Amino acid sequence: MSAADALPILDHIVILVSVESLQKLPKQLENALTVIDGGSHADGLTLNKLIIFRDGSYIELIAFRDNLDPERRHGHRWGSLKEGAIIDWAYTLADEKAFPAVQKRVEEASPETGVRYQDPVAGGRRRPDGAELKWAVSSAQDASHKPLWPGTAPFWCLDRTPRHLRVPYRDEETGVALPHTTHASGALGISQVFISVPEKEFSSTCLLYDLVHGPAIKHGSPEKAWHWTVYAGSSRGEQVVSLSASPGSKERHISLRLVGDQDSPRSIHVLPGLTLDFDNRSDGE
Repeated sequence: MSAADALPILDHIVILVSVESLQKLPKQLENALTVIDGGSHADGLTLNKLIIFRDGSYIELIAFRDNLDPERRHGHRWGSLKEGAIIDWAYTLADEKAFPAVQKRVEEASPETGVRYQDPVAGGRRRPDGAELKWAVSSAQDASHKPLWPGTAPFWCLDRTPRHLRVPYRDEETGVALPHTTHASGALGISQVFISVPEKEFSSTCLLYDLVHGPAIKHGSPEKAWHWTVYAGSSRGEQVVSLSASPGSKERHISLRLVGDQDSPRSIHVLPGLTLDFDNRSDGE
């Protein structure tokens, strides 16, 4: 990957919740973050709400509909995952035409990483105001073309309608941030994404991340880090993904830190068992 290649753009973080929690958000979440309706996905299985930040990234609160056929839910890549947790994360690119180069790099190294990206699959969602959104998603697969466990490798969300329709974070004419990007907690964006994998997967996942991001900016064991960017360009956040190994554990874990202003708390509790920390507070703490 040459220095001329663009960094991946952090698109969003996925938190799976129950449909009851989505319909009636916990007070501690509403008191800290502004949440807007997203809509229903084209597959008829899920619906979502969004927490959009001024840096152009967002958190997706997604839920499966009630009374789904268990087999239909289980067939979804997130259908068997635990609710009330961060389950996945997505990158995007300014133009879908740039994705085949990423896909090719990863494919060529698949004998070493055991990972490849599928060809983009069309998806979409209808907003509450009726606007139809279109995109394509590419998820990671293993060497046998079976879906990789969500969260280890980012998936890609590539817009086929203007992104500002899907992620309205600023006025397209004036560039002014939209009101729903203002949060009571002072959250401005996403600073860091932390991924933890079983120790035996650490080396191959490092190679995969090198192929996606370029060379690591932090080298060490058991942790490395890589840069990504955001649609708004620079922010006060670190803008890195950090990968660590979990010795003796088979678990995979995703967490994140938000960028806050000088009045932001150290952390906020958004769901039972789920806390989001703040990074780069300008008060020096």
